[in-house]
Amino acid sequence: MKRFASCVAAALALAACSPQVYPLYLEVRQPSSSGLDLSRKTMGIVYMDSDSPADSTFDRSAASALARALEEDYFSGAEEVGLYHTAASDSVSLEKMHTLVMDTGKDVVFLLSSHLAAAREDGSLPVSTRLSVYDSMGEDKVYRYSGSAILPAPGGADAPSQPEVVGERISARFLSKWKTERFSFYYFDQILSDWEAPIEHVEEGKLAKAIDAWAPLVKKGNSLQRACAAYNMAMAFYLLEDYEMSLLWLDYADKLENVPLSGGLRSRLAPHLEKIQK
Repeated sequence: MKRFASCVAAALALAACSPQVYPLYLEVRQPSSSGLDLSRKTMGIVYMDSDSPADSTFDRSAASALARALEEDYFSGAEEVGLYHTAASDSVSLEKMHTLVMDTGKDVVFLLSSHLAAAREDGSLPVSTRLSVYDSMGEDKVYRYSGSAILPAPGGADAPSQPEVVGERISARFLSKWKTERFSFYYFDQILSDWEAPIEHVEEGKLAKAIDAWAPLVKKGNSLQRACAAYNMAMAFYLLEDYEMSLLWLDYADKLENVPLSGGLRSRLAPHLEKIQK
């Protein structure tokens, strides 16, 4: 979840004791333009050693720039993407990528290799780059990318270096896309004091605090109120991308009462759970 905007609506105001629906319009993560869904996965970037020290140094810096971009997108800037190096190879096999997954302990491995030509008189630098990507939690195949460019001469002190430019260009293919969707939560206006705080936490993006506030309500009130609280927790876990926990709370809500919003959340969960089960 990226940012929040809200609008209050009493869509189910059929009776004073009926649950009301509070819709939120949120930007949620979508797979990158590469088609790979990298959310909730650990990642490592491996660059190849080379007979040319310049190539190796370039790739180490490019890999570092790629790691920073992925960390900013998927890990809120935390240093979670590992950097590694391996011996140079003319070809990259599926077996090689399997080995790198085992060696790094990461779900997704990026393998980077560049070749530099001689710098031109104006300082621009011809470079060709190969990238192989393997997602051990997805399809058992190696995704291969290649490209070449003439990088402009280094700019001022604040300008990105030439390898940083390459790393940032590569990252664009793997960063998340975002889509605005409507998500709905239940509340009861006749006991608003119990239900208002968790909704406010969701608006502020504090989903863990919202879950903590809903947890006591799962054991409080009649079965419909408990079911609505359980559904809200399921939705919060969905937004946290913890799909298995979301399903557990949704199943619990359905055991208590048949809440109308349950089917929509179950449909949203289905494709994510299919990927997990694979």
